[in-house]
Amino acid sequence: MRPTDVIVTGFVKSPVVLEQSLAPLRALRFDGVIRHIHYVSWDSPELDPWLAPLSWMSDIKLTRVPQPGANGNAAQRGVAYQVTNLDAGLKLLNDEDALVLKTRPDFIATARLLRDKIMNFDRLCAPVSRTAPNGIEMPAPVLAHKIWVPWADANNPFGYEDAAFLGTLGDIRHMVTKLDADDLDVLGADMCGTYAHVVRFGKIFRERWPLFKNYLRHYDYFPNDFNYRTRLVPALRDDAFFWHLVIAHAWILYSQFHVDCGAAGDVRFYPNYVNEDTDWSRPETIKPSSPYDCVDEWRAGTHPGHAQGCVNHVYARLLDDAWQTALFNQPMPDLPPATLAGLMTHAAASGDGRLAEFETAFFAMLDRFYSGYWKRPRRAA
Repeated sequence: MRPTDVIVTGFVKSPVVLEQSLAPLRALRFDGVIRHIHYVSWDSPELDPWLAPLSWMSDIKLTRVPQPGANGNAAQRGVAYQVTNLDAGLKLLNDEDALVLKTRPDFIATARLLRDKIMNFDRLCAPVSRTAPNGIEMPAPVLAHKIWVPWADANNPFGYEDAAFLGTLGDIRHMVTKLDADDLDVLGADMCGTYAHVVRFGKIFRERWPLFKNYLRHYDYFPNDFNYRTRLVPALRDDAFFWHLVIAHAWILYSQFHVDCGAAGDVRFYPNYVNEDTDWSRPETIKPSSPYDCVDEWRAGTHPGHAQGCVNHVYARLLDDAWQTALFNQPMPDLPPATLAGLMTHAAASGDGRLAEFETAFFAMLDRFYSGYWKRPRRAA
């Protein structure tokens, strides 16, 4: 078993939630599964009351760092804060082959789930050959080992949970995202706060998979609005370039990530965005976040063994590895082997411009759809 260090970032306004999130980590440290628990937060005095309970937890090392100056809306500031906190935490570590579990004080995972992911890391997150089971040669992997994430999305590439993830220190360093002007513009667009998840994972693979460059740059065509997505998804699933994105992303999931949130009840998450009006002094009023409040229902909608089943959903949450593993390892009744091979081949070689015509048509379709639905043009590119 590899040495494992934990980085907890941020703060939560409920001492009860804080204690519940740290208890499994402390138990695993007592058992020798975890080496160190580092808690990294700002040195702002207004956070003192929320961090005070840590004073009696001698097994947790608290590091307080200056809060960075960050401008813009909540999403723009939030990504800057998350990346800065993670970077500060990673600077406390130096064992490149050791494991790093990054988590938050409002994210509660059972000791059973975390023990499984840590102790079985080298099996669950083992590297995958770049030669696919059907013989297609895919781009070389970026990560040396898979990173564990609790959930991912099949039809919204790189929409993953970023509250908690586990990987080697060398791989987790990729999560220190360098934001550029395009990223900040997308985060500033209406209803595009979900890009905060997408950009952190997507930029890791952008250079190795060029077909995602414009997807990331123009992510504001995908605002997080249920009614909009209800109409958008049927248009997407009929588009050739979209399916190249889906299959390329599925391969990245299959080869570079281990997805699993365990059984119902293994994870609870109480983020601010679903508790904006919550009285944090009353634990019974704190609301959990999807998909952890309905794990079995989400899993039932994944339809592993069918390529298009979950892709047709408005939100296509994957709570385990079943869908992407089946896609590349068994026949799909709704995706002929020759079609899958063609999509994989062209996605893998997209850097030579072979998909340019399809990509241009895809974004033209999105532009028409967006302006037609919202009755206004998208922001200037």
